[in-house]
Amino acid sequence: MNSKPKRRKNIRLKGFDYTGNAYVYFITICTHDKQQYFRNAEIAKIIKDEIEFRMIKEIQLLCYCIMPDHLHMLLSLTEDYTKKGEGKSAGKGTLQNWVSAYKRYTSRIANQLFKIKPLWQKNFHDHVVRKEESLLKIAAYIVDNPVRKGMVSEWEEYLYSRIM
Repeated sequence: MNSKPKRRKNIRLKGFDYTGNAYVYFITICTHDKQQYFRNAEIAKIIKDEIEFRMIKEIQLLCYCIMPDHLHMLLSLTEDYTKKGEGKSAGKGTLQNWVSAYKRYTSRIANQLFKIKPLWQKNFHDHVVRKEESLLKIAAYIVDNPVRKGMVSEWEEYLYSRIM
């Protein structure tokens, strides 16, 4: 019997440099075991507030939608954030590090206030947006998510979705 632990498959785009601020990313982060934690308005507000707080220095957010069991964002990293990756701290200003920090902070708050542990699944899904028409389609997909799920009739009615 092989006692080596199974390695998680790397789901990042092979050979892609995730440190630049010239890219727009479509990311999806799912809750642990697809638990519907964000049906709780207090938890959803924490997730929303932290996204909007991080917009100040770390990300340029185009849109987001917080669904009951996952979060979609369309974003790019700011130049200030990606510059963290220069010199001795090379690699610090990457998308993966940003998502990890976001998940770590929101997980800590959810655990302190609601005894939820773990909040998020281990990985996240990303797609590098390469064409402007894709950007518009993805933004529409993100904000229309609650409409497709029958939660609201118009995306503007949904409290946890926003286009910047």
